[in-house]
Amino acid sequence: MNTLRSVALGGFVIALLSACAGGGGGQRAPVNDAAVANMNLGAGYLQQGNTTLAIERLQRALAIDPNLVEAHSTIAVAYDQIGNLEEAEAHYQRATELDPDNGAAANSYAVFLCNRQNRWADAAPFFRLAAADTSYRTPEVALTNAGVCALTAGETTAAEEFFRAALTRNSTYSNALLSMMELAHRGGNSLQARAFVQRYLAAHQPTAPVLWLCVQIERELDNPPAADRCAAQLRGGFRGSSELEQLEEQTRRDDR
Repeated sequence: MNTLRSVALGGFVIALLSACAGGGGGQRAPVNDAAVANMNLGAGYLQQGNTTLAIERLQRALAIDPNLVEAHSTIAVAYDQIGNLEEAEAHYQRATELDPDNGAAANSYAVFLCNRQNRWADAAPFFRLAAADTSYRTPEVALTNAGVCALTAGETTAAEEFFRAALTRNSTYSNALLSMMELAHRGGNSLQARAFVQRYLAAHQPTAPVLWLCVQIERELDNPPAADRCAAQLRGGFRGSSELEQLEEQTRRDDR
């Protein structure tokens, strides 16, 4: 189960979409309609995977309005995708300089610093800024991303604090629940891991990784009926999954 890594990557896309939608930030200067039109076209091309046309349109937007925060954030993502990290960071940084209170821009920059540069100390203030922006629609995303980044840097205590803060903002946020159940299981706290599995299953449809983790946790807690229920769900709904293969392999070993 590779939940923690997938959260970081997923957050990168979420940050882009929030930025292009104008999420976050305080008082904004008037924008040029032509600049915004080019920015939106660039964002559309980027979502389609056409980074060349995306960069072209976003450069036009910035030529018209060099202070358009979302254009800086979006072109940064495009440069990041083609491996031009120097340009990417320059635009991420410029976006946060132009609008220091913009949670979406801060989250995008922080995820970049974490995923591409492994710079937890530099990323942490931007994650906190994103979470503090009251107009940012998804602070739980920034907080969960911060937790992933902290964990990657070996800061387990800080990671747990961020994941719990994310759940304070949104008690059913799936990525934070997934991260907490895995973190608790890795730390040998099966009772806590069980609680997060139960919270997840109460709010979301079961997935193969969660059911397989449920099986393992309930076996560790010596609760065969609960383990069997999760195993039955895994067998009934997720044929061909790697988690089912692991379950059957372990069952064969136990029967020997």
